Amino acid sequence: MDNAQPADEKRAAADEFRARNDALFARRKELHGQITELRARIDAGSGDTSAEVALRKAERDFDDLTYEILTANYGLVRQYVAMFTTRSVEHSEDFESAGKVGLLWAISSYDPARGSFSSWAFKPIQREVLRAVRDADHANLTLGDFEKRPAILAAERGFIEEHGADTPVDYADIAGRAGVTEAQVRRVLAPARLESLQSPHRGQDEDVVAWEDRLTDPSLNLEEEVLVRFHLRALLTEGLPRLDARERYVLTRRFGLDGGREQSLRILGEQLGLSREGVRQIQQKALAKLKGPVAGTV
Repeated sequence: MDNAQPADEKRAAADEFRARNDALFARRKELHGQITELRARIDAGSGDTSAEVALRKAERDFDDLTYEILTANYGLVRQYVAMFTTRSVEHSEDFESAGKVGLLWAISSYDPARGSFSSWAFKPIQREVLRAVRDADHANLTLGDFEKRPAILAAERGFIEEHGADTPVDYADIAGRAGVTEAQVRRVLAPARLESLQSPHRGQDEDVVAWEDRLTDPSLNLEEEVLVRFHLRALLTEGLPRLDARERYVLTRRFGLDGGREQSLRILGEQLGLSREGVRQIQQKALAKLKGPVAGTV
């Protein structure tokens, strides 16, 4: 009986939380319907000042309720991120920021008819956190290889248990166990080593030099510099106005287009309340918009 009581209490607490969560989502759905109706009335020209006031209030209530749901379910993010912080404690805040992006996506797309919210939110949280982990610790792996990494590592452990740690790794055997290609196994277990440009290297004359000193001079000649400045000016005057405010903010500060220092994805993420992956996606979207020619004729 003593052991049953705590279990009963946990079950009751879980049921209470689920009921509260369902009530919050029901209220959010109701507010969404009100906002949609009010916007339609205003856009059709049949809404008066009171409708606009009601719309602003409904939007504030909707945002406040979304934040309340986010706060109530933030434990789902921490629970998943805890799996990755043992070796990457310094990145745990970035992982949680990424998980928050996934949680917000789950909140916006959740349909109570599909089951519990915790089950629905697991996949988007997992996706965003895994991307952040890959960017932080395994930048040399593609996202597809990284998703197969747990299965490959488990297959490697099985191979070692059967054949011993002294047996040379059989990539084909591990690939068969993990259900992946041999090339994927090699990329995960024997990734290419990325040398720093500042790392020393012994040259032909036995002189120790840095790799960066062996590269060709990247400086531009006068004609190339004039062209670069021309296209940059065209980008500032004709390209950036085509972006929304957040995209302009990210590109301007990411590449120092306003004359300031270039800022990292992490710093921009802190400023915008997003993960590094979230900022990177904004950057990619903005750059895609600017792929077309922006410079006019002279």
